[in-house]
Amino acid sequence: MTDAREIEVKIGQLFAERLQIEVPAADVDLFATGVVDSLMFVKLLAALEEQFSIHVSFEELEIDDFRTLRQIASFVAAKRTGGGGVSSAPRRVRASGSHPAP
Repeated sequence: MTDAREIEVKIGQLFAERLQIEVPAADVDLFATGVVDSLMFVKLLAALEEQFSIHVSFEELEIDDFRTLRQIASFVAAKRTGGGGVSSAPRRVRASGSHPAP
């Protein structure tokens, strides 16, 4: 199993166990389907930071990185590869590749 796939499985478990949400599929848009709302998004960010020992700053938030379970896994994998943890200088992590980073 690849690192991204392992992370995807762990995030699926996080949704089920910590957030009490069953994600129907890895490519379902969590916002468009109403699975995740603004309050649940905040809870998700806190759970991701705790589970994967990462820090997501406000400047890094790009909603497209959190639309699907697969995109969340890519974001987390990119954060972990980039050193993860709390950094003094926030940097933008682009897991989706749809827009260039500023």
